[in-house]
Amino acid sequence: MNHLHIPLAILLCCLGFPIFSYSQNQTYLGFSGSGWPSNLQVRGVFQGAFEKKNIAQQLEMGYVRRENFTIRHPLSNGAYYFQPLIGAVELSTFFKMSINFEQFRLFGLIGPSLSHGVEAEAFIAPEGGGDVYRAVIPWHELGVRRWEAGAYTGFGIESIGKRGVKILIDYRYYFGLTDLLTGDVSAYNQGSLLGIGIGLPLKRQNIE
Repeated sequence: MNHLHIPLAILLCCLGFPIFSYSQNQTYLGFSGSGWPSNLQVRGVFQGAFEKKNIAQQLEMGYVRRENFTIRHPLSNGAYYFQPLIGAVELSTFFKMSINFEQFRLFGLIGPSLSHGVEAEAFIAPEGGGDVYRAVIPWHELGVRRWEAGAYTGFGIESIGKRGVKILIDYRYYFGLTDLLTGDVSAYNQGSLLGIGIGLPLKRQNIE
């Protein structure tokens, strides 16, 4: 990991600690999907949110696919691959602050994430020339670390229905903190996401 990123990672982990020490007045469970066509950032997650007034801790677990334009790596048969599209299982936690209005709220969020690669495909350039094609690459030939630490920051808007159901739209930016290729500090994932989701209220507690 780039040493310049270490202080940022520590800060994000501190912000990401659960705020369970507060008495929650609302618990939500929902789903969110997001993507950004220009760099094939695609993300689908289940969400759990624990809220008190305008402060929330949001946990997310799901599947993400990210395309990396900086990686170019040789294969064992003399060919090389580039621009891999990596699929991973991801766990994220967010510290979320909001400004509440009668029927909606504006919010900002920030927090760390950890993902584990499960599959990958890339463009392959055959040895000696020939047509470039896209194919699945076994992970042991990919040369990319399976574990990736990163962070999200973003903002959005939520509408709250009569039964407490939330519909949310948000914009996020992901920044990888892990060098995916050993010795290549430029080979990290990053990109924008525009998402929509729904949150269903599960439990409410009265706060004195």
